[in-house]
Amino acid sequence: MPGGYVEAGDKWYYILHPRPAYILVTEYGGRVNFMAASWVMPLSEDPPRIVAALDKASFTMELILSSKAFTVNVLTIDHVDFIYAAGTTSGRRVDKLAVLGAEISRDTVTGVPRLSKPRPIGVIEASVYRVYSDVAEDVHLIVADVVAAYADPEFFNEKYGWDLRKARIAIHAAGRAFTIPGGLYIAKKLAAKH
Repeated sequence: MPGGYVEAGDKWYYILHPRPAYILVTEYGGRVNFMAASWVMPLSEDPPRIVAALDKASFTMELILSSKAFTVNVLTIDHVDFIYAAGTTSGRRVDKLAVLGAEISRDTVTGVPRLSKPRPIGVIEASVYRVYSDVAEDVHLIVADVVAAYADPEFFNEKYGWDLRKARIAIHAAGRAFTIPGGLYIAKKLAAKH
């Protein structure tokens, strides 16, 4: 190991944190469930796709495998207790909607539920394209097509994305620790070299 560093050990992935914490919502067979997930990211623009790594044993994962669709809901730090509870409460054992006081809406393009309470500032509706189960022992890697994506115009615009002065998106650090974007820094544009 290079000098001046410490071993990250079993928590090596914390080197890649903090990461935005999203709420994934799905439904199958009359059962709605949701979970907090921070291992979600864009995969491609053409076609528009996202990728998510989700625990194979989670109830939400089970429902996504059956329904083939889910929504990604972006919440602000104002809902940090909800986000943490959504990630640490098992929907297999309890009705998370009732226990956490959440509400859903099916006013989506696909009919897949999204959160309505708490109200997300952004939503992506996703349709499962492929699931890779053999790349890791503990997670399925879901590749999903973006069917629809929309955001609250108070916090988002198409040209620049999130207004980071207003959109205090919950970012998961570790355990119960969350943060928000702490500043906006614009890089200098380098002059082209001929």
